[in-house]
Amino acid sequence: MNRKPLAVTIVGAGSTRTPALIGSLVNLKERFPLKKLVLFDIDKSRLDIQKDYIRLVMEEHYPGVELTFTVEEDEAYIGTDYVFVQMRVGGAPMRSYDEKIPLKHGLVGQETCGPGGFAYGMRSIRPMIHMVEKVRQWAPDAWILNYTNPAAIVSVALDKAFPDDKKILNICDQPYSMIKSFAKILDVDMYDLEPRYFGLNHFGWFTKLYNTKTGVDMLPQLKDYLTNHEFKPFNAEQRDPSWLETYKRVNKMLSYFPDHLPNTYLQYYFFPSEIVAESNPEFTRVDEAAIGREVKILDICKKAAEQNSLEGLPLLVGEVHGNMMVEVAESIAYDLNKVFVVMVKNKDIIPNLPADAMVETPGELGAKGAKGYVCGEVDVFYKALLEGQYAYERLTAEACLEENYGKALQALTINRTVVDPNKAKAILDDLMEVNKEYWILK
Repeated sequence: MNRKPLAVTIVGAGSTRTPALIGSLVNLKERFPLKKLVLFDIDKSRLDIQKDYIRLVMEEHYPGVELTFTVEEDEAYIGTDYVFVQMRVGGAPMRSYDEKIPLKHGLVGQETCGPGGFAYGMRSIRPMIHMVEKVRQWAPDAWILNYTNPAAIVSVALDKAFPDDKKILNICDQPYSMIKSFAKILDVDMYDLEPRYFGLNHFGWFTKLYNTKTGVDMLPQLKDYLTNHEFKPFNAEQRDPSWLETYKRVNKMLSYFPDHLPNTYLQYYFFPSEIVAESNPEFTRVDEAAIGREVKILDICKKAAEQNSLEGLPLLVGEVHGNMMVEVAESIAYDLNKVFVVMVKNKDIIPNLPADAMVETPGELGAKGAKGYVCGEVDVFYKALLEGQYAYERLTAEACLEENYGKALQALTINRTVVDPNKAKAILDDLMEVNKEYWILK
């Protein structure tokens, strides 16, 4: 395999997901070769913690690649070919507010759904727009692959800000992760499964699951399995308890609405009261991550720095987040037209939804970007759900761009996890107070 090496910039490289992303780049280096890798983060301390581990991995497994760590955004984008974006504006401290303040109001406390997702989206929009402007200044032809959450809101805002930019792709790894879990249950290779799917990001359903070797739709077999067995992620033994509960509720959603298999995130919209009742306002997923996955990764990075070697340390690999990021870039760079669940402007993909909605659908990824598969009209139940959710996403993006309090209040009132305008106003005012450094409304 003889492919042209490329330059990649990782934005938000201080994330504890980055070491595993580096491992994915290493494992897939024959398929997606690098000549230069730039790790950029505005938080130098986060970058420095992981710097030695990443440097050692590259020296041992990927020698010859030009490696740069920087907090200077202009340096980060000069001459780059691909920008992998995984920002978390405000970091863990603001995520903690996103998850805990709603719970104190009796509302879902989740980082991408409900009021927490609203606040996170409002923080993400302007920095994302600024990032795109900077990339276009230094690398006008670079592909921007955005994994920053909440991707639904961010994708709507970026489409409004850059309607003619054909090299921005917003994508989420949860459908990929679910397909990997389906493959384990069905005892097939995940790359032999091709889904049919419709919806919005974190708000969609699988309708078919074709085995590309046999042509058989395996979704009926999967749904039959889930009527009698608990749904578990492929790496259940490594997942935090809250994520295991998230997967379990797929079975419950199927018991009510068996037509299609739901994305795990739909639980927050269907069972908000139940989830709030089970939640601890003093200990949420951000705390779970801090004492679990993050501790393990940072400990590995610390040991690498202390001993200046990888002796006794694993090569971290992102089986979902990292692998998917690299596979997506590979499919575009070498015009492979592989199928992924992607976010694209609706147009006529789902004809009975607004044409400007950013829908999530399977599609081929090649040199010209994503070509989403047409889904066709959706039934009235799903149409109503999707129209309401898209209205929330659109109003949130407009509220941020216009600094419009009224639209923000409308957005939260429409959201299925809130509904009550009294609660919407109370939570909006509290979120405004803690987020005043990041966004304002008038």
